[in-house]
Amino acid sequence: MQILAVDDEKLELNALMRALREVFPDESISGFQKIGDVLKFLKKNSEEKTPVQYAFLDMKLRGITGIELAKLIKESFPEAKIVFCTAYSEYAFEAYKMYALGYLLKPIKAEDIRNTLRNMDKSWIESSQPEEKHTKAVKVQTFGNFEVFVDGKPMVFERAKAKELFAYLIDRRGASVTTAEIAGILFEDREYDRNLKSQTNVIMNSLKTDLKKEGIGELYLKTWNHLAIDVSRLRCDAYDFMKGDPIAVNSYNGEYMANYSWAEFSKGVFEKHGNYSGYEGL
Repeated sequence: MQILAVDDEKLELNALMRALREVFPDESISGFQKIGDVLKFLKKNSEEKTPVQYAFLDMKLRGITGIELAKLIKESFPEAKIVFCTAYSEYAFEAYKMYALGYLLKPIKAEDIRNTLRNMDKSWIESSQPEEKHTKAVKVQTFGNFEVFVDGKPMVFERAKAKELFAYLIDRRGASVTTAEIAGILFEDREYDRNLKSQTNVIMNSLKTDLKKEGIGELYLKTWNHLAIDVSRLRCDAYDFMKGDPIAVNSYNGEYMANYSWAEFSKGVFEKHGNYSGYEGL
């Protein structure tokens, strides 16, 4: 990308160049004080068929105005996007008649440039967005035994209790639970004390590590003494069932997280809502 900066004041040009390098760290930026040098630059780029994408121009230059220079640039590069830089706001209307992309008042900062491009240049917004990372598909199976699949592959849990904790959080459908509640589910025959709290925290951290290893750490939502799972980032047969999805309804075989005794209560809910959204009872 070719970016042109023109200001006949050296200090102002240097300040503009610094701001542009901050906004466009990987692009070619050419700065000039003299109009003759600008015209040579435009001629050279035109001959080499190297277009100028952006031109940041001072409005008051020696021997020529920024408006007149913008017209010359547009003659060589009609697609160039013009941004005027000045200490005088009275030129704004005339600048916009030139179809200028923006009009910045000095002193110009990088954030001023970003805001102008963000508000007025869709192509810059798209090109400046970081490349999207692959979002992993998380599918949770609750009918029958509990299993988790990430991009179609079974998820491996370091500890069986961490897998059970994940199952319980899925059962809660996004509602947060306390450390004491988790301990009561995972160790129902033990009294909650400092040792059990510590052991429960180990299980919670183990689940967090497992999710990070799979590249789905964003599912783990931890606040002070509370834990939840971001259910909006996964697909679950039980959730689909509750929405009346026919495939999920037909896949229910009377078993829900069969490997966990505490899931019996929720199983009763599925039996009760077997005819949800008009589907026949199970």
